[in-house]
Formats: sequence, structure tokens, C-alpha cells
Amino acid sequence: MSHSPAQLQALVDRCEQFRDSKAPGGYRDSLALCVIDSVQSTGVTYSSVVNVVDAYRAYRRAQSGEPDTDGVAELLATFDELSGPDGWAAKIGNRNRTSSRGGVLKAEAIRDAAAALAGHGIDSSAVLRETAADTSCLAVVESAWRKVTGQRSGITWHYMQMLAGIPDVKPDRMICRFVADALRLPRRSVTTGFALEILTATAEELGMSPTDLDHAAWQWQRGRK
Repeated sequence: MSHSPAQLQALVDRCEQFRDSKAPGGYRDSLALCVIDSVQSTGVTYSSVVNVVDAYRAYRRAQSGEPDTDGVAELLATFDELSGPDGWAAKIGNRNRTSSRGGVLKAEAIRDAAAALAGHGIDSSAVLRETAADTSCLAVVESAWRKVTGQRSGITWHYMQMLAGIPDVKPDRMICRFVADALRLPRRSVTTGFALEILTATAEELGMSPTDLDHAAWQWQRGRK
């Protein structure tokens, strides 16, 4: 489903109010925190994500590590030290799962997503940003990420990039609802792909970073009754 010129203009008009908005900075120097935050973020209140990020930081600092510059090698090492996802979930994470039906611990998905990045030579946020300049290479890495249990939709992939400083849109439920309501479409009809495409195009029309527009739209939609 591609957007029409009229739909794009309608969304541009709705998003004019966000033109000066800025998103938080994310974790430009810590790919480890990007992976943790993105995988933990789906289907939960963000406070639970903050708790896991803070616990990881505390664990690494107790080792005299620097979590705010950790790459995936340091993240994967914590799983080895804690005897795998169960131990990691007990010490750092929680028992949240990627899905209530047939899902795995998010700790397991974090480990596997980090391993997918490492397997393609993506060991830091800086390398990820460099790779993003080559769309064909990035597509290979994205395919590996989406093969991790619970990550098939690509929502966490897009969010992980945003946290690493790559302009993008996280087409989650809140963003899909925002697009549907703005265009007066049935919510069920708006796919993640359509929301990603049209919000990215809207950001370009407004001269904004897609990340900044995504954050503003998400916050606006969350505040609706």
C-alpha cells in the first residue's frame, strides 16, 4: 500500500505542529544499550525498559566497565558471565517475553540480536552508522536481525537504528494509530510498512529528521484520551 499525494499532504498538514520538535539523543556511543532498549521496549511501559538499562549500567560499572561505550562484544560477554539468558534476566533484565504466545525471554532475543550484529561485523554504533550508508549491506544485517525470535516485524530494528543516531521511524502501534487517525483510515488498515513510508516522506517534506518527527508524533498520540 503506497501513499497518495493527497494523503502525504494531509499528514504534512497534521505534522506542521511538530516542525521544531527534537527527539532525545539515544545512545550514540553504546550499541549495547541500543540493542537492550530496542528489544525490551515492545509491548511494555517504558519505565520497565529504563529499569533494565539502569541495571545493565550498574552491572558493568561494578566491573569497572563503561556501559555508555559498550559494543556488542561487551554485551555478549555479560551473557557468558551470567550463564545465558536466564541468568541475565535474573541479574539485569526481567521475565518479559517477546510474545505471550510462543515467545522467548527478551533477554534471549537481546543476546541473539547482538550475536546477529556481531556476525556481520557490526560491533559498535559507529560501525552501524557507517554501514547504513550502504543500503545493500544494511539490508543483509536487517534480515539477520529480523530472524531473531519476536523481531520479524522490524519495529525493533528501526528503533535500534534511531537510538544509534541513524534517522529513522519506529512504526509501532502508536505511530500506526497516529497515521490512521490523521488520514481518517481504519486503524487495522495501516501497516507498519505504510506508516514507515509516509511518515518518512512527511519528515522530508517538513525538512525534519524522521527520528524527530517520530518522537513528536508518538508523544502526541500517547497523550490522546
